[in-house]
This record gives sequence, C-alpha cells and structure tokens, in this order.
Amino acid sequence: MGDTYTFHKDEKLSHKVTIDAIFQKKGASIFKSPVLFVFLKKDLQSPYPCQLLVSVGKRKFKKAVDRNRIKRQITEIYRKQKHRMYAQIPNGTQYAIGILFLGKEMPDYALLENKLTAAIDEFIKKV
Repeated sequence: MGDTYTFHKDEKLSHKVTIDAIFQKKGASIFKSPVLFVFLKKDLQSPYPCQLLVSVGKRKFKKAVDRNRIKRQITEIYRKQKHRMYAQIPNGTQYAIGILFLGKEMPDYALLENKLTAAIDEFIKKV
C-alpha cells in the first residue's frame, strides 16, 4: 500500500450506492461547524479501510474554483490525519466517509484543520 501519507485513487469514494447511503443519513455523523463528518460502516471494493467523499455545496459557492479549493484543503487535511484513523479501525472493517463543508464563506485553512481534526478524533473514539 505504500506510504501512509499518500491519498490513493482507491481511497476516493466513487460507488454510487454507497454515496447515496451517506446522503440518506444511514450512517452516523459528527458535526463540527462548518464541517459535517459522516461515516458508514460498509464493505467497500477497496484494499483501504476507508474511502472518502468530499462535498462542497454549489448554492453557497457558485464558482467551481472556490469549491475545488475547499475540497483540496479538506482532502489534504484528511491525508495528513488518516494514518491515525487507520491505526484504530479493526482489521476487516471498512468505512465510507463523507466530509461535507457547510460553511457560507471561504474557510481559513487553520480553522478547517482544527475542526476536521476534532471530528476525526471523535470518529476514532466511536470506532
């Protein structure tokens, strides 16, 4: 699997049924304003313990540039933190994770990192 700090293509959540399940509130969620961290225990077609979906609302951020920037920041924070999550998840268990950004204005990277780290800590406690 290589380096723990890389975000591999197989770690990206792309299975439509699983994504729909996340949005239909089938899993548990952790809300740390402006970040909603949703997770669902599920068998994934992936060698990794987690797959990630990052979403930023089109209504609040009209420009794709802004949405993509927030998504990149979130993915980057997740990439740096995921080894902590992987260490806690029992073998054979997999999670589909959705990180939804619900803020109304462009976030500060430090604030985003702070909130996401808090959500990840809470996720680790719940696993």
